[in-house]
Amino acid sequence: MIRQNETSGARTLHRGLDILENALVQPRRLGELARDAGLPVNTARRLVKSLVARKFLRAGEQGEFVAGAQIFKLASHAANNADLLKIAYPHLKELAKTTGHCAFLGRRDGDYSVHLLRCPGRNRVLIATPPGTRRRLDETSIGKALRCDETSERATRPSHDADSSARDYVLNVGPPPDNIRSIGAPVRDASGAIVAAISIATTSLYLSEDDMPEVALLVREAARKISHTLGWL
Repeated sequence: MIRQNETSGARTLHRGLDILENALVQPRRLGELARDAGLPVNTARRLVKSLVARKFLRAGEQGEFVAGAQIFKLASHAANNADLLKIAYPHLKELAKTTGHCAFLGRRDGDYSVHLLRCPGRNRVLIATPPGTRRRLDETSIGKALRCDETSERATRPSHDADSSARDYVLNVGPPPDNIRSIGAPVRDASGAIVAAISIATTSLYLSEDDMPEVALLVREAARKISHTLGWL
C-alpha cells in the first residue's frame, strides 16, 4: 500500500516490487502486470524494462514475464545464509561466553564484509556492530580474514597495516581513540574456499595486545568447528 506522504522514489520502488511480486506468483504479460499494479502501461513498461535489465525478470516464450536469474541467485544466497547462521550460532555463542567478548559472523560482498550475526559477551562495554553492517574489507578483522587466501604473508602480532592477515587467523588493532582489539578467522566450506569469517572484538580495557595471540587460538578453533560442520577437513 502506497502512502500519500511517501516520496516519489519510494512510490516507484513499491510499484516495481508490486510488479515483481505479481510476476513471481504467476507469469503475466505486460498488460496484466500494469493492470494488477494499477499503473499505466507505459509506466509498467519502464519498470519491467529495469527489472529485466537487472535480471530480476525475463521474458518467456509466450511474452509473459517470469523470474530471472538474479531471483534464483538471491534465493540461493538467502538459503545459504540461513544454513550458515544455524550452524554458526552455537559456536559463536560459546565463543562469546568463553572469551567474554562480542562475537561476530560475516560474509563477503565484493569489496565489503557484511555482518550477519552478533553474540554479546560478558563485558560491560559492547561493540555496537549490528547485523547488516557493511564495512570495507581492510577495516575489520572479519574483512581481513575473508581475504586470508589472497596473501601468503602470516601475521603473528597486531598491526594497523591492512595487509596483516594470516591463513588461520588475523589480529587487528583499530586506530585511536577507540583502539578496538579484534581477532578474525576464516570459515571454509567442503572445497576449502572461504565462505565466511568470525571474529571477536572488544576494547583495550578487556584485551591487551599481549593476550591477543592466546585468544586467537579460541577464535581459530571456533572457526574450524564451523568449517568442519560445513564439510571442510
